[in-house]
Amino acid sequence: MVIVFGFVSVVSSLKAQDEKSFILRLEGSWKFSINDSMKWARPDFDDSHWESIKVPSAWEDQGFYGYDGYAWYRTSFSVTKEMRNKDLYLNLGYIDDVDQVYLNGKLIGFSGTFPPQFATAYEARRKYPIPEEYLNVQGKNVIAVRVYNHQLAGGILSGDIGISSSSVKPDFSISGLWLFKTGDSKFWKELDCKDKAWKKIVVPGNWENQGYIDYDGYAWYRRHFVLPDDLLGQKLMLVLGKINNVADVYINGILIGSTGKVHNGNGTVKIDDDNTDNQKCHSFTIPDNLIHPRKENVIAIKVFNVQHRGGIVDGPVGFVKLSTYTRYFKEMVNAAN
Repeated sequence: MVIVFGFVSVVSSLKAQDEKSFILRLEGSWKFSINDSMKWARPDFDDSHWESIKVPSAWEDQGFYGYDGYAWYRTSFSVTKEMRNKDLYLNLGYIDDVDQVYLNGKLIGFSGTFPPQFATAYEARRKYPIPEEYLNVQGKNVIAVRVYNHQLAGGILSGDIGISSSSVKPDFSISGLWLFKTGDSKFWKELDCKDKAWKKIVVPGNWENQGYIDYDGYAWYRRHFVLPDDLLGQKLMLVLGKINNVADVYINGILIGSTGKVHNGNGTVKIDDDNTDNQKCHSFTIPDNLIHPRKENVIAIKVFNVQHRGGIVDGPVGFVKLSTYTRYFKEMVNAAN
């Protein structure tokens, strides 16, 4: 069974929460260097000799007029009490043209495509999930941003910069890097599908901003996971945030829900009334005994998109206890009314 919340009052409440969801602001002075070296992603790299630059602002306005090419930004932060036990996101506003973002040396997100297959993502608002396991709770956390600019203004140009939290924290988050492949095959839902050669993509985040510009049609997401012991035997919901346009969701090859239908394979999409990626939070019940305890499981999601931004476009993404899920949405509806 799929449960879909799409009430306008609830959506308004969520948007209001999002506007106030910044826990830590990161605007201001960052370390900056032109050129390119992957060692600059490392948290232990000494950037004390680098230039300081204002974020957000074009680097042309800060002494690098006319420079096109690669550059890196670095800053750091400490985890506050308010950040703990939250589903966190790093917001970097708008970057011209392409970026890769590292937290403590781990890739957490990217938009656009670097040369030689250059594709800009200058119109994309950067919002990347922060995996809890990548955080250094007791010390410094280093953000490193690799940027490539093709022409005109370059760098972290505008927008809100900082760390925000989503309105609900999954008991087991599965946001971050997933496996991804365009096209369609009935075998791609299976647990033993050979997916090592698949590309990686950030979830949540639309696929256009991650190298699949103007792609319409079928695509598949896959995520391998082992369920934490404290969730074994619990009634669980799988929350997949907002999906554009329609999706079939499988766990270990078994269909657990769909968000709509595709007719005749000719690009005509039939979806539930009012279904838009801006107004729905998709959640699915999980049948008993479907998830293998203490073994590898696979979520496979087939998405069909015909217009706008495709894919799993916004969070939260993860497993939530049914008791937590129902309590949260009751509170949200009551607050909206």
